[in-house]
Amino acid sequence: MEKQTRRDLKMSGTGTSSGGVFDKVNILGECDIDGDIECDKFKAMGTANVRGNMRAGSVRIVGTVDVDGKLEAEQVKVTGELNVKGDCSAESIHLRGAFSIDGLLNAGTVDIRLYGPANAKEIGGGFIRVRPHLRMFSGGKELSVDTVEGDDIHLEYTTAKVVRGNTVYIGPGCDIALVEFQKEFKQYPKAKVTESNKV
Repeated sequence: MEKQTRRDLKMSGTGTSSGGVFDKVNILGECDIDGDIECDKFKAMGTANVRGNMRAGSVRIVGTVDVDGKLEAEQVKVTGELNVKGDCSAESIHLRGAFSIDGLLNAGTVDIRLYGPANAKEIGGGFIRVRPHLRMFSGGKELSVDTVEGDDIHLEYTTAKVVRGNTVYIGPGCDIALVEFQKEFKQYPKAKVTESNKV
């Protein structure tokens, strides 16, 4: 397939665009993208709705982005809110805010700072860290997830059915049904863990 020059997509204010393949996507305001989108860099300040799948090198969001399909990227940085109907996968994911992932959230590094309620079906990765923005104002800032699986796991204010890891720390505000660990398990005194097993 011959290499062709990709065009940029720039939108400001309120607008609609069809999907496609781009170099850089810059959104300032409110934008609806009808269809799948692929780009090297995706940057949104405001609100964007992607009615399809998104594939990008880097994704930077300040505001709210909804993806009707799956999201694949190398780097994802969100300050605000991210909602994905499918899976969300990347090399590294840094989330500052609230999010909803209907499928699997998967990355080498998953770093989550909770500013509001968050949920995912599953979270997988090498290094996984979840903590509230400010512990003293942690009411309503909580992650709800079925399964968390990774090498090095540090959780705060998380409700999960199963947590599996090499080294696992269950911190304040957690309610975990089952922890399975290989090397090390530490638990904050007031955290709730129903069952823990070394495997």
